Amino acid sequence: MSVAADQIFPVTVTIAALDAGGTASTVGVIFTCRWVAIIVFALVGGLWADRLPRRTVMVASLGFQCGVAAVGLSGMASTWFLGLLVFLVGAAEAFHRPAYQACLSSVLTPAQRPAGAALIAVSWRLGAVTGPGIGAYVVTVWSAGVGFLAVLTAYLFGLALLLPLREPVVRASRRASALREIGDGLSEVSRRRWVLGVIVAVALQQMLTIAPAQVLLPLVSRETFGGDAVYGTALAVLSVGGLAGGLIGMTWRPARPGLAAITGLALYGVVPLALAWPVTREFVYACYVAAGLGLEIFAVQWVVNLQREIPPERLARVTSVDWLAASVMTPLGLTLTGPVAAAVGRSTLLLISAVAGFAVPMATIFLRGMSRFRSDVAPLGGGPAPEETPSLRTP
Repeated sequence: MSVAADQIFPVTVTIAALDAGGTASTVGVIFTCRWVAIIVFALVGGLWADRLPRRTVMVASLGFQCGVAAVGLSGMASTWFLGLLVFLVGAAEAFHRPAYQACLSSVLTPAQRPAGAALIAVSWRLGAVTGPGIGAYVVTVWSAGVGFLAVLTAYLFGLALLLPLREPVVRASRRASALREIGDGLSEVSRRRWVLGVIVAVALQQMLTIAPAQVLLPLVSRETFGGDAVYGTALAVLSVGGLAGGLIGMTWRPARPGLAAITGLALYGVVPLALAWPVTREFVYACYVAAGLGLEIFAVQWVVNLQREIPPERLARVTSVDWLAASVMTPLGLTLTGPVAAAVGRSTLLLISAVAGFAVPMATIFLRGMSRFRSDVAPLGGGPAPEETPSLRTP
């Protein structure tokens, strides 16, 4: 429900801005506010998700997003107002996502985590598929105000479903200053070469491969295939591939999870390759299905093994580092795609993106511990190993 709300929200804001006389540049400025909020608050959100019960952080962030959606019902549509709403929703997301990811490791047993992570991937894809369609329909048929009402309703449903959650208490380490605790999260990353390698690889792939494909897909769709049908269908089949990858992740237990994950991540390299040589619609669609499949196979293995490897009381901070790195590089890639394509040519840029999409992830396979997503590192502070950290009680 919260993913559906997150998808309806930008559609509503975009149409509200355009109805008020805004341009594409106006919409770009408004949605830059989300990236600014994530970059500013990601590490802080991870810190407080480790300091407080994760359920408390999730309830508070969803409640805050409900309030933002309710304010949107006022009907104001100036650039600064819509930008502020987007910023506030992004800030709440920066607290919610690390808490949500870390909470999974405490409410699920190690044996349940692969199926749980896969189910999360499936539900995310379903929300991502249905949300934009619902948002576009509601706003087009009625108004942007009804769109904000739909966002509020979805957030409220998500909040109501979250309230019965009972999270086991995680043993917290000795409290220190905020900077010291954020530093502890960064140390957990730097002490494990495979964790740092994956975070860097994902961030670079976001900038070099995924962002250029996002910008250039609608242009290829119009200029090569004569309309927007390929654009919308390609995004839809990407989610179909993701659904398949999530379902596979429910039962597949690869002997070398790191190798399986990195190979899945590298599959996104076929997308810019297909856009560089879009021989047929079916070829483009097949490449997007393969990319979606690979992304979710990667995501399931990454989440499950990160939960096993990182001490529970520091997991939210590590998750926020991962998210922050990708969030910094994505807008940079989106911004640079246009100028670089104009300078070197679209086909050349897409070929470079394809090579980077394959090469950057696969280069990390040589890092220590990467093929099995495992390293022999003692927890900071001399505490018990991650899987041995007990839950003290259930409130």
